[in-house]
Amino acid sequence: MVGPLGAESGHWQIVLVVVERDGSLVLVAEPTRQAVPCPKCGELSIRRHSSYLRRPLDLPWRGHTVRLRVHSRRWFCDVPDCPRAIFAERFDGVLAHYARRTQYTTDLLTTFALQAGREGGARLARKVGVPISPDTLLHLLHALTDDDGEQRGPRVLGVDDVALRKKQRRYGTLLLDLETHRPIDLLDDRTAEVFANWLRAHPGVEIIVRDRAGAYAEGGRQGAPEAIQVADRFHLSANAGAAMDEVLRSHRRHLEYVVVTEADGDQPGPTPTAPVPSPSQTQQNLVVRRTRRSARWDEVRRRRAGGYSIQRIAREMGMHRRTVRRYLAAPAPPRNRPPEKPKPSGLSSPTLQPFVEYLQGRWQAGCDNVAQLKRELDAQGYKDSYSLLMQALQPWRGPRPPPEPGPGRRRGRPRVKRMNVRWLCLRPPEQLDKGERNALEEILAEDARLTAGYTLLQQFRRLIVRRSVRDLDQWLKHAG
Repeated sequence: MVGPLGAESGHWQIVLVVVERDGSLVLVAEPTRQAVPCPKCGELSIRRHSSYLRRPLDLPWRGHTVRLRVHSRRWFCDVPDCPRAIFAERFDGVLAHYARRTQYTTDLLTTFALQAGREGGARLARKVGVPISPDTLLHLLHALTDDDGEQRGPRVLGVDDVALRKKQRRYGTLLLDLETHRPIDLLDDRTAEVFANWLRAHPGVEIIVRDRAGAYAEGGRQGAPEAIQVADRFHLSANAGAAMDEVLRSHRRHLEYVVVTEADGDQPGPTPTAPVPSPSQTQQNLVVRRTRRSARWDEVRRRRAGGYSIQRIAREMGMHRRTVRRYLAAPAPPRNRPPEKPKPSGLSSPTLQPFVEYLQGRWQAGCDNVAQLKRELDAQGYKDSYSLLMQALQPWRGPRPPPEPGPGRRRGRPRVKRMNVRWLCLRPPEQLDKGERNALEEILAEDARLTAGYTLLQQFRRLIVRRSVRDLDQWLKHAG
């Protein structure tokens, strides 16, 4: 198949159509121009240098992916003063330099991204036959935003300082387009002059959202005098907290800390029932094996009582004859492991038997120091360890008495906790525990002015979160 492909006839012609195994199409294109202009000086060149292969995406055909296979050529530029001695062939308007898809495909993907977003646009593009990722569509949207930003400045500009280098006290200014929620520039300083110069170079700013820094306020007045300056939500909430802090400062001499008591865990009270832990997988496996072993033990004894020989029982049940004999000799179902023989411990140890009468006499005489007894036994020929002697004499000591309460705290005495009133009032209520909330309620019940300030602060925080202008007007009437 040989023939031109619409608008591309001036650049290349399709010489072959290949159908791949996955159903996609490959259009083999050969350039048709005999002379190509240099992208720097514009002079035509007829001397070829080399060629390379490009495989860009093209518009799909009936849901099938279409790729081009273009043999792009390199050329010599014969103009002596031209800085480009060798250049690659360009296909302006059809296939951009270094592009991985044709311009028509980019326009189609941009339409998908604008109409359906990055995720939905990517699914739609894959459905029609253009495999693409959501991030690629997002880059196309950003490129459109960047092009628009060059024509006009952002309408709503966010301004805030940012640390350029940690621990070096170098700060800059971060500028954001609050309508698209994207950073647009980073200035090397945070002075009013630098900010004003940027506003003059980017006209069109109508609203400046800034923090409480005076430099940004002055820079906004100089660079965009018609723009409205407002504070962001964070600093509005910070201003409300600072106003509440002033109210608390006026009460500091009278009320700075509150002392609350906490119930002691030793006092009687309802004991919560501990949840019964569910058995672990290992415990469940042990129960299953124990049940299976008991059933086999019962079956072995039942068959033996029925007159079966040991050899027949072992053959039919798939067991060894020694296991059958062990099951028949056991009065109860066997355990997981055979019980260990008791080891001699305490005074029943053979090494301590010759010294039992001496130890009883010394203990009745009042000598309960094990180290001293160990030295005396060593002089009489005792060869064993100190730990064995300690273990043997431990039952003679009896149970230890309960520990006496320390001098700093008596049993049943409630614990005392000091809370900062400023911390209680400025912290969000949902972050306080039950004891802190109770303490805050007692403080507010004793001071009407403090209660009014705390109520206004919490109402302002809620309307800031909801972004309710109507509630803000009503709040201003109450606050005034």
